[in-house]
Order: sequence, then structure tokens, then C-alpha cells
Amino acid sequence: MSDQYTKAALPWTTVSPSALSALDISDISSRDFRPTLWWDRADSIFEQAVENDTGFLAFLEGPMVAAKFDMTQPIIKWRVGRPADLWTTNDQAISAADTYIELDDSLVVRTGHLLHFTDYDVTYRVLDTDDDHSEAWTNDAAAACNIRVERLAGPAVVIEANTICQSGAPLMSEIGTPHQGTTTTPGDPVFNIMTLVGIYGSISKLQMESEMIGGWGTHPKVRDDIYYQHRLRKQWSMLFAPRYTGTDSQVANSQLYMSAGVIPQIKTHVMEAGSQGVNLVGPKLNDFWENIFDSELSGSAKDHFCGSAQFRDIRKASVEFGLEVEMLGVQSGVQNANALGLNSFRVILQSGRAVTVHELKKAFSANNMVDWGVTLDSANLGLGAYRNISEFWVDNIESPAQAITLRSDALIDTWCVNIKDESTCAVIRGGTRQLVVR
Repeated sequence: MSDQYTKAALPWTTVSPSALSALDISDISSRDFRPTLWWDRADSIFEQAVENDTGFLAFLEGPMVAAKFDMTQPIIKWRVGRPADLWTTNDQAISAADTYIELDDSLVVRTGHLLHFTDYDVTYRVLDTDDDHSEAWTNDAAAACNIRVERLAGPAVVIEANTICQSGAPLMSEIGTPHQGTTTTPGDPVFNIMTLVGIYGSISKLQMESEMIGGWGTHPKVRDDIYYQHRLRKQWSMLFAPRYTGTDSQVANSQLYMSAGVIPQIKTHVMEAGSQGVNLVGPKLNDFWENIFDSELSGSAKDHFCGSAQFRDIRKASVEFGLEVEMLGVQSGVQNANALGLNSFRVILQSGRAVTVHELKKAFSANNMVDWGVTLDSANLGLGAYRNISEFWVDNIESPAQAITLRSDALIDTWCVNIKDESTCAVIRGGTRQLVVR
């Protein structure tokens, strides 16, 4: 059930009417729940998707995230290496007579490569490199250097520090030999582990067949409650949970596994918004989102999931800045095959790229989370589970003696969400609510 309502123990033998929610008393008009695709008995057909705004789960399980896999043994992936920029800057000024220079990134050139300072129309040829400064080279100003050069073309002028220089082609003389090239490293290892969870519900045999309003207190309702609660908690874990593995202090010789959610995996693009950071104004939001499209692995569109406060503030900031905003509302499957059943709008950035913003009212309903949000790239997400342990029901788990009077069913699940290139995703962290000036 929704975490917005008071929790109660599952009803084995008694019913507490005060614990009934809008869903249980057939109030299908309640705005807390998604609209249905059709009208029927309100106590048997509740809504378009599972209870209360598991839209992020629908996003992961739907066709937009194509990378779905069966988990077997742990595997480690490396961040995909991408060609580095072929330019750098000089850390020290270069005099007209200098034959040693210091580059901020000496790996953009190797022996024989050209080095173009286009601002000064000067071209050098690299004679040797000393990446670790082990040769103790210095220039005329006695500053440490890592490149030995000769001037090939251009005026003999002083080149100021922090001037951009471009790595050029490696010249080969008439009877010379090829020169060494450079490559990119794969980056940090990326791995995640599975999460293994289990939850059960119980009901007495005498209570099982009772006739209750909305089916409350019956066996199917107990299973529904367990399933809906599990889905909400699963969604939260897929968003926020840290990665952990360790021994179980309550069970001998047993291991606990907890998979990292998407937010702990995102390191590169994090905006501190709200009164504790920057105001969420249109220019900052636009430029922040533009950066997550830079990777060669980036998809052409992003999906942003956020709390209600951030949802309306992003829309306000985008409209005031003049970005194109299209309100999608809560779309049905007929309108959009990829609809998540969430209130959404689409923002077109100044580059023409699109970000669709989705409101997760319940997943981000806590006071300290309503101004949080995460931007994800479906092309860089992978969702995994063990093939035979994915939202798997185990019936009648009680001992034979207890099973005479009590029915207990357990729901077992595993999952793992991986981000291939985390630089294609982003987090906007709020703080004490004020994201925009109103």
C-alpha cells in the first residue's frame, strides 16, 4: 500500500476499518491513484498499472530500456574508452629560444608529432617526451618540462602560458620510420551485484474466504498488498540503495547482497539545487543537461524522474527561459505505447535535444526528497535478474502443522540495475525546497 497511509500488520483474523485506504473503499475518483483504462467493478480493476506510481519500474521494464539480461556469475565491465581530445595547453610561457616546453597533457603527442599553436601561427615538431619528468628537463626560465621540441614554422615570439595547442599529424621523412601513436584507457572498472529479497504475508484459513468490502482481509488482497509494497520498495532501492555485501548477523554462514541503485552510480554530473546550492534557473538547467549528451554513447533523448516540487520548478524555469515545453499529462497506452502512467512534460533544449520530465509523487514524497530528481539515458541502462528468481511466488511456506490454520505466501525477487556510461546520466539534488525564485 502507499507509504502515504498508516501502516498496519496484515490482517490474520481481524479487520480495522480505520486502516482502509481510498483504494479499498472503492473511491475510484481519488487523485492519489492513476486513472484506469476502462471502467468496471472498482474493487476488482483498480488502475492502469500497479498501485501508486511505480513509473520508474515501468520505465526499466518497458521497451525503452532494451538491455535486459539474465544474471549468472558476477562480471566486471570497464567504462568504454572514447577518443580523447587532441588538444591541450602549455603550463609555462614559451620563449622564442625554448627547446623544452611543459604541456598540461603530454600524452596527446608522441615523438615525431606536430604541435600547432594556432593563436600565434607557430608549429613545433616533438623530438622527445618525458611524461614523468624523470629526465629533469627545464626551459630557459628553469621550469620543469615534459616535451622537447623544435620550431618548424611561424614567428619567433613568446607564447603565453595556458595557450591552446593542437596535436597534429606525425611527419615521416623520406626514408624515415612511422611514429608511435596513443590510445585511451578504459577507465574505472564498473561492476554491480544483485539484490536478493524476500517478503511474505499470512492470513488465517477462517479469514481467507470472508466477504469484505473491496476484498480487504481476503487471501487475494493479502497477496496484492505484499506485491504492491514490494514494488514500491524495489523501485526505491533501484533509485537510491548503495552497494553492499557482507555476512548476515542473524543467519549463520549466510551472505547479504544489496545492489547499487542508479543514483549512487552517477558521479560526473551532479547539480546542487535549492537554497543550499544554486537556484534552478533556465540557463543553468539547460547547460547542465546539454553536458550529458556529450558522450559518444549517449542516446538522443533522456528521461528525468523527480519529486513534485522539482517537477513544477523545472517546468517554471524552462518556460521562463523560453525553452519549448510540451505538457504530455498522464498518457494512456493508446496515446503512447511507452507511456508510464505518470504526469509528464517534454523540454526541448537549445541544442534541440529532448528531456522528458516525469513526476514520481510517491517515490519522492518524503519532505527531503520532493526536490530531488535523476536524469537517465535508456540507451545506457541495463536491467538484470536471475532467470527463475524474479518476482517469484512461493506458496504455503508454513510448517505442515501450522498450515492447517494459517496460509503464508512468500514473494522472492532479485535485480540488478547497471549504468554503462554514467556520464550520460545526471542527478539534481535539492535542498530545503526553494529551487526557483517565486
